[in-house]
Parts: sequence; structure tokens; C-alpha cells
Amino acid sequence: MKIDDLKLKINPFTWVFILLLIITGFYIELINIILTVAIHEISHYYVAKKLNVNMIQVEIFPFGGAAIFESEIFIRPDLEIVIALAGPLSNLVFIMILVILSEVTSISFDYLIKINVLMCAFNLLPGVPLDGGRALKAVLSSFIGITRANNVAVKFSYVISFLLIYSGILMIINGNKNYVLIITAVFLIISAKKERKLSAYFNLRDLAYKKEEFYKRGCMNVKQIAVLENQKLIKIINCFLPLKYHIIVVLDKNLREKKRLTETELFDFAVSNGLYLSIGDILNKLK
Repeated sequence: MKIDDLKLKINPFTWVFILLLIITGFYIELINIILTVAIHEISHYYVAKKLNVNMIQVEIFPFGGAAIFESEIFIRPDLEIVIALAGPLSNLVFIMILVILSEVTSISFDYLIKINVLMCAFNLLPGVPLDGGRALKAVLSSFIGITRANNVAVKFSYVISFLLIYSGILMIINGNKNYVLIITAVFLIISAKKERKLSAYFNLRDLAYKKEEFYKRGCMNVKQIAVLENQKLIKIINCFLPLKYHIIVVLDKNLREKKRLTETELFDFAVSNGLYLSIGDILNKLK
């Protein structure tokens, strides 16, 4: 399904979630959840548009959505933080509006307020693909690189999933046959595994778009990395930071400088030869 230039994809597990709510008779609850998720995702889309970041696709989950963006967000952690936090912030604003309306009209919006509180709180948890996880990954990437930051967020996802499964089992044992927590945990585990597999791709994608950003700006801060010849490309690229251009200083076994390479050269070799080529192999090819 396409809305404007945005491709809307409904995750299969979301249909299972909807079906469970219908079977169990939670019709009003389902409408409230759909409204809450819609407000949350529209806020992401609106803020991204305002920041001139194109959102290509949104995959809808019961707890929100996972978006695919173009270019700039990959090398601009600040943009990703703002866009990620726009969703939970919209839920907070909606809660305030509902509280005011309930005071003015004497109509109870308690359940809708509760759903928005849960949506906001859950999405602020530091696991991917949740908004809190995306924001955490963006912050950490400026210090430890995209791959390491992504791995931290993935580990948080596993911890959160374990706690959800544990809580869900306890609820079932106590007679509350609510499988939402367990289903949500499964979503998180699957999404986290997918993010982990894509870590290497994230780095190559970052390098590709960084070229475009460099041409736009005309200058960029430089970071030097010293490496030994036996190191693999993937390990070095994992050390790269967003919005930094990297110069790789190759050292021999006596820790004396042997050669300097740019991240552009490493990117070209990664594309043509894969990520497991050693620096020594690259130097041999350059002779």
C-alpha cells in the first residue's frame, strides 16, 4: 500500500495481533490502538518531512512502526534522534489534549490515555526497532561507531524481550490469558536479529552516503585510525564514526608507519572484494 510517496507495510504478526483482539472481543481497544499507532507514525513522518529526510517505507507493528529512510539520516545521528523521539512526544501531547478534553466535556478517555502512556513508555525503551533504541543507537554511534552502537541496542532488545516473556508467563500462570506481552517479545527478538545481521550493511551504507555529504559540505572533520596489516576490513570499518572522514594509518609489526589509506579506498575494496579482506592484501593489490 502506498500513501503519497510512502510505502505502508503491515507486518504479518500485526495481523495476528489484530485477529486475537477481534476473537477475544476487544473491538473498542483495537480502535484505540489503531488511533494511537496512527498518531505516533504520522508524527515520525511529519518531522522527517520537515527535516527534509525522505521516509521510503513504514512497517507497522502493534507497538508502532519501523521506518526506512533515505540518505541523510544514515550519517546524521542528530536527525535520527529528533525523528525517533517525535513519536513518543506526539503521544505525550495527545495525552495532555485528552486530559483537557475529559475535564472540559466530562467524557472519559481513560483507556485511550492508558494506551498512549503505554505506547510512549514502551517505545522509549532502549531496544531496536523501538524509538528509544534508535535514539540510543544514534547517540552511541558518535562515540563507538554504528556497528557497536547497534549491537548495544540489540542486546537491550534481548533483555527487554526476556522480561516481557517472563511477565507474560507469570500473567498466564495467574489466570490472565493475555498473550500480548509474549507476542510483542517475539516481534522484538525477530527485529533485533534482523538489525544485528544488517550491521555490516549499515556501515557500507554510511560510507556511501558520506561521500554525498562530503561533496555537499566541501569539508569534514578527520579521524585517524592506526591498524596492523593483519586486520580485516570489517573490523576497521566497524570503528568508523558518523560525520567523520577516516584516514587509516597502516603499521608494520614494529609499529612503524608503512602506508596511509583513506576510507574511500577501503570502501572501494569492500565493494569489490568483500569485508573480510585484510589490510595486507589491500597493500599487495596496490603495489
